[in-house]
Amino acid sequence: MSIKKNYLYNLLYQILVMILPLITVPYVSRVLLPQGVGTYAYTASIISYFSFIGLLGIDTYGNKLIAMTRDNKRKMSENFFSLYLLQLVLTLTSLIGYLILAIFFIQQDQSIALIQTISLLGTVIDCSWFFFGIEMFKKIVTRNIVIKLLSLLAIFIFVKNPTDLSIYTYIMCLSVFLSSLVMWFYLKGQIMFVRISFKQIISHLKPAIVYFIPGIALQIYFVLNKTMIGIVSTNSEVGIFDYADKIRMMALSVVTSLGTVMLPRMAHTFAIGQIEKAKDYLLKSLDFSTLLAIPLMFGVAGIAEEFIPWYMGNSFLKCIIVLTILAPTIVLMAWSGVFGTQYMLPLGKMKEYTTSVYAGAIVNFVVNLILIKPFGSIGASVGTIAAELAVTFVQLYLIRDIVPFKSIIPKTFDYLIAGFIMFIILRVVGRGMGPSILTTGVQILIGSIVYFSIVFVVEYLKRDGMIYHEVGKTLQKLRNR
Repeated sequence: MSIKKNYLYNLLYQILVMILPLITVPYVSRVLLPQGVGTYAYTASIISYFSFIGLLGIDTYGNKLIAMTRDNKRKMSENFFSLYLLQLVLTLTSLIGYLILAIFFIQQDQSIALIQTISLLGTVIDCSWFFFGIEMFKKIVTRNIVIKLLSLLAIFIFVKNPTDLSIYTYIMCLSVFLSSLVMWFYLKGQIMFVRISFKQIISHLKPAIVYFIPGIALQIYFVLNKTMIGIVSTNSEVGIFDYADKIRMMALSVVTSLGTVMLPRMAHTFAIGQIEKAKDYLLKSLDFSTLLAIPLMFGVAGIAEEFIPWYMGNSFLKCIIVLTILAPTIVLMAWSGVFGTQYMLPLGKMKEYTTSVYAGAIVNFVVNLILIKPFGSIGASVGTIAAELAVTFVQLYLIRDIVPFKSIIPKTFDYLIAGFIMFIILRVVGRGMGPSILTTGVQILIGSIVYFSIVFVVEYLKRDGMIYHEVGKTLQKLRNR
């Protein structure tokens, strides 16, 4: 399937991922309040560590390995079964470890923590990395859309007041489990049954760990924020940060969907030796990601003050500051997604990738340690942006001699100017109209028109100028003759 179709399928799902929280967050934030939202986010952050440890990098490594061997069905099948058997042993061990922790060491939110076990069972049976590897995005998107819609319906039917936190947790965890379960029905015809030796299973352990090691750092600055806030501050502060982060990730998903599509394609392109073609893919992807990420950054910051009050309610007003601080990470994560996910990982540059993410993890942990206790969610947001800056700058430095980034600097500057003008207009509209759903709608509409109009005009004038320049050179040559 073509990159365009895969991107459109993935974008369709990412749009759904954006729309559903737009519906559920206002409802859940008012029903469960920051305390309930924070309790769920805090326990989910703990379960994510065990899920991450259980997978041991198999999701990313498996994606790449399947992509590289998809032209040989037998070899691909051997890789699938040997990888999944390794995953099964590791995730079941992780499940036992989590149950011991939840039963004997978690006291305050134990019932919610035990319900979260269901999502860990989803990790045990997860095989989505196989379908990403063969670029079968249509089935993944279809599955996710159906389950997301069913979970949305269940939330509105069964979650009515703060005491329904356990029901909300059941719904969210069952959606994860069912998403993993359904994919097994799609395996028929894609693989063939082959005998697997213990040696084949163990052979994947070392390379999977190579992908797991940088993932530790990613886990630190994607999840540790919420865990540290829950330990050092309060569950309400976890809820504030979690919902601001959700808005940021909703916006970022428009950009990161391209990276999900490009990883297996880049891995396959590198594997067959088409290095120059892969670099061309990379530059185009970077330009496209920047084109989308910059207006999203300015847009999120520009609408936050009018958006949060009507969307989440007055209990979450602190989200305005947190979300505004987090907004620049949309661009930083878009760039690091291209450098890391689309270049370093497919090319096997694990040392460079690991260095970058550990730099971010260390920065994040240190800043969090200093700022979370006095500033709560605001301190965590500063830690997040510091971490993303560290990751992006390290990656830029490490691959500076390989990828000609200078070629996209002029366009990036144009996008920044257009985004800043859009931001000023958004603030004028917001201050004039005040907080309301209508204001947000008008801001998004006007902001989109302003940004893309400016970009189009600037690019058109540049192209027109280049045409006139070439015509002038041709006429001058004719005169010289």
